[in-house]
Amino acid sequence: MTPWDAYDVYLFDIDGTLLNATDAVHYFAFCDALTELAGRSLNLDGVTAQGNVDNGILRDALALAGVPDHQWRPRLPEMQQRMCAFVTRDQADLRLQVLPQVPEVLDHLRAKGAILGVATGNLEGIGRVKLAHAGLLDRFHFGGYSNAHEFRHEVFKSAVETARSLTRADASICVVGDTPADVRAAHSNGLDIIAVATGIFPLATLQAESPTRAVSSLAELLIHPL
Repeated sequence: MTPWDAYDVYLFDIDGTLLNATDAVHYFAFCDALTELAGRSLNLDGVTAQGNVDNGILRDALALAGVPDHQWRPRLPEMQQRMCAFVTRDQADLRLQVLPQVPEVLDHLRAKGAILGVATGNLEGIGRVKLAHAGLLDRFHFGGYSNAHEFRHEVFKSAVETARSLTRADASICVVGDTPADVRAAHSNGLDIIAVATGIFPLATLQAESPTRAVSSLAELLIHPL
């Protein structure tokens, strides 16, 4: 097994992996965009958000509300722009907790020469605001966001292509994420993954998906570096 800190490239999820949000800014951005498109009040009740991507969350919410594809798909760029503008406008209300030892792990990997990217379900205009607000944006060499994708495995595939264009075709790549969906998306792209139980899913649930490694937090990697 490759040592956890010996890969060429790392792809980090944001929410639940690098940071946790205790605000509802991103949630209300969804509600605002959905309501504007549908012409009636909509929210995310009944929609699975964890492990989903922003476009997928919009799709699922609109499907539950009975809004047909042909009505919303042409307006998807407008919805994305509206959501990003909402979060940018209200970023002072963000309440973000950087998770244990995240800066130290990122700095350790950079010191070893690794290329760091994000592979997130967030739209770029939202993910970058969160990372900047948390003081983490400058630690990453590139971002893999969900603007052009509806499924997590597509986000990972695109991020891998970017990573290899920045390094080499045979670069070793490891994903770091906090949901079963992250593990499955990594597997579908042939990637190793460190599953970290700092989101809503307990360690046992993540271990059941057979990640390369499963840890309670990123701090564990520095304490027990096997």
